[in-house]
Amino acid sequence: MLLRKLPQSEFPSEYLVPRLLARNAAAAASIRSCLDGKAAVPVATNHEIAGRLQAERFWLYRQLHSQLRRDLGPVFLFFELKTMVNWLRVRQARATDALLHFFLTHSLLCPELQKTLREEEAAVVLAERLEKFFCTRLDPGFSGLATMYKEKGLLDFERRLHQLYFERIGLAASDTAVRAFFKGLVDQRNILALAKANLWQEKMTFVPGGDLAVNWERALAEPERADRVLARLHWESGLPREVQELSALEDFLLRRHCLILQRQARSGTVAQVIHSLWQQDIHAGNMGLLLHGRLVGRELLAAKVIR
Repeated sequence: MLLRKLPQSEFPSEYLVPRLLARNAAAAASIRSCLDGKAAVPVATNHEIAGRLQAERFWLYRQLHSQLRRDLGPVFLFFELKTMVNWLRVRQARATDALLHFFLTHSLLCPELQKTLREEEAAVVLAERLEKFFCTRLDPGFSGLATMYKEKGLLDFERRLHQLYFERIGLAASDTAVRAFFKGLVDQRNILALAKANLWQEKMTFVPGGDLAVNWERALAEPERADRVLARLHWESGLPREVQELSALEDFLLRRHCLILQRQARSGTVAQVIHSLWQQDIHAGNMGLLLHGRLVGRELLAAKVIR
């Protein structure tokens, strides 16, 4: 794996789970207090939100005993992919050193990879070195990522990186709850890809291995079939048929995934930690809404917050 080897106290699961539940409840309560006007938004910038998210994830990883770290490694590394992509993005934009190093303040990436990120200034060369890390440390199937970056840019690089990660790492994980988490993400991304392709009439790629029995490529090739698939998915998942906006679909899928993970969390500690990691991400997104959405009105803002 590409994660840091941190000291571990081998706390039992009976110690960890109540603390996770308490922290999740406190985060939800803070959002409600802000929405109700009982408390001010506790952050002032996007960087502060991102920093708090990193620190919370770092804290959680420090609480895990060795077996949980092994089981949950693919999930924690998945969230760190965003760190790598953001680093490429700011390298490409020639951002300041202060902004660059902010991304690694509480990163769980291993020292060798962090050293590469800090020292390599050319984004194209950095993409090549990242590909080498993935091929040697994870799976040789990650070859070609650097070429994707050079020829098609960062967005296609990011899409391909996630696709390969799902196929080679997430969906092949040894733990059932971890595989279930990635299957849910695959379904979520495929639904959005089909909706975007259907709306914008542009080619999208799909990731195999989700739970939904849909021939995505065929649906994309036949617009009428795509309409039927999306309508059926909306209906089956409780989304009103009249909802057409992509933002509404994205919000709905996030809420749907939250409920799925909440139900799965009852199955054991691994699933509980996954649910907590997802809740941390949702909480950061909600804080961003509270920070930037003050002018839209409390009612609309409350409707956009993911619970």
